[in-house]
Amino acid sequence: MIRDISIQNFRCFENTSISGFKTVNLITGKNNAGKTALLESLFVANSPRPETIISLKRYRRESPEFEQTLPESSWDSLFFNQDKSKKISIQINEERNLFSKVDIFINNELADSLIEIDESNSTSGRIAKRYIDPFLNSKSKRSGLQISVTVNNNTYSEASLLATSQNITVLPKNVEFPNIKNVSLILASDLFLNIYLANEYDKARFNNRDQEVLKGFKIIDSSIQVVESFNIGSPMIYLQKEDKKRFPLSSFGDAINRVAAIILSMVNNHSSVLLIDEVENGIHHTNQAKLWEMIFRLARELNVQVFATTHSLEMLTAFTKVGLDNEFSDLAAHFEMARSVKTGQIIGIKRDMETLEYSLSHNRGVRGE
Repeated sequence: MIRDISIQNFRCFENTSISGFKTVNLITGKNNAGKTALLESLFVANSPRPETIISLKRYRRESPEFEQTLPESSWDSLFFNQDKSKKISIQINEERNLFSKVDIFINNELADSLIEIDESNSTSGRIAKRYIDPFLNSKSKRSGLQISVTVNNNTYSEASLLATSQNITVLPKNVEFPNIKNVSLILASDLFLNIYLANEYDKARFNNRDQEVLKGFKIIDSSIQVVESFNIGSPMIYLQKEDKKRFPLSSFGDAINRVAAIILSMVNNHSSVLLIDEVENGIHHTNQAKLWEMIFRLARELNVQVFATTHSLEMLTAFTKVGLDNEFSDLAAHFEMARSVKTGQIIGIKRDMETLEYSLSHNRGVRGE
């Protein structure tokens, strides 16, 4: 379980530390206060792979054409004030005094880097990898990024990415970073593909967790009675209502898609981390408390740590109501992202449920007001 995080030189964070995370954490704050960037830092810290960096760039809709035109600027958006002279450092502290730190930095030596050529090895039957410089004596711009991981004072070899005028390439190394968790990131605008949700539902059904999916759907529409997946043309989840007709999940709107993604991410990933940006999206305020009840219950049963952001006062109020319940009172924490008046640095102000309820009931701003 993650308890604390320290972030240096990443996105909007110059030097920020936040402490006291619990099982289910709700994060509020003004626009550009660092809510999404906090989720991204947790994503990197828990899954420090080159593919994670590429995913973040795609999540932010950064243009591949821009990267190909100006590969030397491919990593600018990751660094605070685009200052690539300083490394990014993200450290998480967990229970039992465990900690891990991810360092991300520019390595100009990779700019002379290498493309791989397959060479058959007749002895082992495997494909060996050899590298050559395709841009020798060329003025082509390139930029290399490296990742290193330290776990309890042991540092592990770096993985690398290389941006060129052709693409961004992961330079393979035989590196298995330790302490990589199963982490899921659900973005504010995410609509998940039907085939993905159908496959995830089949996993849940195989592990006898499919009833949890039905419970989630009934929060949105109580008339849904049956959930099934069929592979007719392509895999699709179908929902059967009280009138016994089957409808494809795609005909039910964004709320059902989002609930499906949240519940399936939890039931298929025991002992994981779930990151949800703008958790309220598509969820009617009358259903929000029931959704929180389900998230709290599954988080406790499956050992899933949840970090969610919201702009919605109604979603925050529903979270507070459920978090105050004796059944869940030790699981919840609220964090308001803001800037320190003294230092100008982004900070995370923690509130327990009683303090949050008092602030809400007395109209004290808790969302960056």
